[in-house]
Amino acid sequence: MVGRSRKTGEELTRFYPNLPAVLSSRTKRTQPLEGLLDSGSDGIVIPLSTAKYLELELVKEEFPMEVVGRRVDRYKSKLSITIGRGGNYCSQIDDIEVNVPVEGDTPILFGRNPVFELFLITFNEKEKKFTMKPNV
Repeated sequence: MVGRSRKTGEELTRFYPNLPAVLSSRTKRTQPLEGLLDSGSDGIVIPLSTAKYLELELVKEEFPMEVVGRRVDRYKSKLSITIGRGGNYCSQIDDIEVNVPVEGDTPILFGRNPVFELFLITFNEKEKKFTMKPNV
């Protein structure tokens, strides 16, 4: 992603590690999409529009989630994830709990549970890439 420094106006390039995946429910699948690989997130967050497309059963959570220092009302649900693209896919990971903000247009976030628990992930900021190996 390219942006500008607020202080100097200098053009900056930021590396945001996007993880390709297919999300699926019992009845539908998404096309391959990308979500931010987020080591600061406890779990997976998907937008309400994606949850509705997948026809997920949404259960209103009593406690909101913390997002960048603010509380956001949410639903919980479960889905399956297949990580990869271009014919290079990992095995499908089933019954993954996801958070779905009640409002707003959140990006997809892939957090520690289950991605960082199942894979050893190394970020290489200089080369603007990351690697993932099964955590055996």
